[in-house]
Amino acid sequence: MTAVTAVATAAGVFRRRTRPLLIGEIAIVVLLVGVYDRVRDIASTRASMAMTDATRVLDVERWLHIDIEHGLNNWLAAHLDLELAASWYYQVMHLTVTLVVLVLLYAVRPNVYRSARTALIGVNVLGLLVFWLLPVAPPRLLPGFVDSQVVTGVAVHSAHVSPDVYAAMPSLHVGWATWVLLQVWAATTRRSLRTAAATHLALTVVIVLATANHFTLDVIAGAFVALLAAALSLPTRSRLPDRELALTA
Repeated sequence: MTAVTAVATAAGVFRRRTRPLLIGEIAIVVLLVGVYDRVRDIASTRASMAMTDATRVLDVERWLHIDIEHGLNNWLAAHLDLELAASWYYQVMHLTVTLVVLVLLYAVRPNVYRSARTALIGVNVLGLLVFWLLPVAPPRLLPGFVDSQVVTGVAVHSAHVSPDVYAAMPSLHVGWATWVLLQVWAATTRRSLRTAAATHLALTVVIVLATANHFTLDVIAGAFVALLAAALSLPTRSRLPDRELALTA
């Protein structure tokens, strides 16, 4: 009877486990990095297609009158200090903020973490799928745009590695920043944290456009991908107790 009780207790603990094993989460990250490396390996074979698609994206934006990236890029190029700050923000904060939120959710809100991790994986998988179907070069590679990363030298000194220079559509910078806002909004009611997440998204949108790393349609696509991935993860989250979904001051 004692052995049966012990097994039953262990099974109950396993069912109540809300924080997934760390080794499994690390394996997921390693897998994603491997996929990104593979994408980068095939970049040179799609350069011509990506440049053609970039021109088409810009033509569509002009037809829709939403081609605001050129004006923002020219304005930023005239303010070197802001251009330097924007370039570093683009390189550093994209990954840093996302990882901080992910780690905090894992440590503090494991129930929220599961759906958050699933949504983040979804953002990346959907992003890679769109890239495979529609490789798009960033506007900074087109005539008339200033490449802020080169002008400021940030691209040379930064350790950040882009998965592929021809994967502008959708903007995963905006996708991840949208994911951050959605997860923070779901996990906490603290106004300061929600404001910080919203500010990060707003800054990311302006910066990716002004530094000519993404088109306006890339930004829209990035936000849509994040919303879609989050929606697909909602069934898991909807079963969580309400008390697990809010951080209090």
